[in-house]
Amino acid sequence: MGGLVKENSLMSVKEKKTISLHECGHAIAGWFLEHSDPLLKVSIVPRSSGALGFAQYLPADISLFSKEAILDKIAVSLGGRAAEEIFVGKITTGASDDLDKVTKMAYSIVSVYGMNDKLGLLSYQQNNSGEQFYKPYSEETGQKT
Repeated sequence: MGGLVKENSLMSVKEKKTISLHECGHAIAGWFLEHSDPLLKVSIVPRSSGALGFAQYLPADISLFSKEAILDKIAVSLGGRAAEEIFVGKITTGASDDLDKVTKMAYSIVSVYGMNDKLGLLSYQQNNSGEQFYKPYSEETGQKT
């Protein structure tokens, strides 16, 4: 799932501990959140795909998500970063993929799914990469979010 095991990993004990705390942060956050997917596996074994560890979840059989479910997914994703900060005392670059996913989910709540009370039922989904620099809303609307 996460890629082949990286055999020649020269990680220090401190780095291994940070990775394990990060992954535990995801797992614990998911355990306590009502709308999170059930945890299947946690690994702190470095993979050839670049992942130093991962948490794998059983996805729900539904493809419709409420705002609360998306917010819980965001919280689970940030659980690793929070665990690093709380238990290690500093954050690392290990959460960069998590932050990318969280940013996309939060952006989608507001600009794609129409789940923002201030903007209402609007969708500014960009279907092609040529539109990425085009802002389909006014400056005033941009200030509302």
